[in-house]
Amino acid sequence: MTDSAAVPATAASTHRGGDKIAIAAVKILIAAACFWYLSRQIDAAAVFSGIAIMDLRWLGLATLLVMLEMPLIGMRWRAVVNEITETEWRAPHGAMIMIVAIAAFFSQVLPAMAFDGIRSWLLARLGCGWRIGITSVVIDRTIAVCLLFALTLIILLLPSDLSALGGIRNFILGAYGAFLLATAVLILFLPSIIPPFERNRYLRWAASLLASVRRVLFGRTAPVILGLGLTALALTILVIWCIGRAQGLMLLISEAAVLFAVVLGIGLVPISISGWGVRELAVVSLLGRHGLAPEQALLFSVCFGLVVAVGSLPGGVAWLFYQPGKLKTADAKEHSQDQVRFTSEMRVGDL
Repeated sequence: MTDSAAVPATAASTHRGGDKIAIAAVKILIAAACFWYLSRQIDAAAVFSGIAIMDLRWLGLATLLVMLEMPLIGMRWRAVVNEITETEWRAPHGAMIMIVAIAAFFSQVLPAMAFDGIRSWLLARLGCGWRIGITSVVIDRTIAVCLLFALTLIILLLPSDLSALGGIRNFILGAYGAFLLATAVLILFLPSIIPPFERNRYLRWAASLLASVRRVLFGRTAPVILGLGLTALALTILVIWCIGRAQGLMLLISEAAVLFAVVLGIGLVPISISGWGVRELAVVSLLGRHGLAPEQALLFSVCFGLVVAVGSLPGGVAWLFYQPGKLKTADAKEHSQDQVRFTSEMRVGDL
């Protein structure tokens, strides 16, 4: 009976593996089709001429800014983890930053969900457990998306020639606004939603997740979490501005912000590997409507992808030296020192 039960399980596992390969192949084909379509509209010689005159100093600065985003994301995620952890365990600073860098490195070639999956897996290995690992990643990702949508709404309402987005601006404003409104209503009614979910054994996982969301959004670290998230997004706008300067494009910050909204918005749609191809098609279409040559627009978008890829390379180095055992020991020492410091302060206060 054991052998007969193992056969369907093996077949199901093989089937899931085949589905993942098929999905990855479709994404690669979509990216390739987008580049093929663009190749019919551009002059390759003009692209190479644009590469020759690019200012590498601005590209280097853009790459550095991408690297600086990793600690910000790591500290934001750490604040979420520590807010929902019900034990004395606390996420170590260095480990969280390393995990984010490692996940960013692998997400350059793996599907978009791999970034969050790797984060959950590596965090669970630190000792917090799978439940906290998955819950914290879901909450952190949701906060990042909501901040992106809110910032996009503000950007599209600013005066800019690019903000019309080829006539789809009102649709995006309506869709993003509806999402944020629904999210706000859900947050407002969380105290009424959680108790019924807790009484249903099939929905207790949802009640636990919503309770964690409420704890994060109304906890003492909420301003820190939101501030770190907005700072990371602001750095991405500066990255886009620096890439424009590298090409000699005198982009206004407002124009760089619109391109930021387009590039990151497309990145949320998982139809190609890391947005490649689809991102280039959108950027060429948007900038082409405002007089920029398709060769320059294509080079701009490709440079953004390459800068992000190069900025994630430290994650590959971190993966080579990542040792959860040593990080757990360091975390234990750090937590012990914090407890000793807190006890000493309490004694001084009593005196």
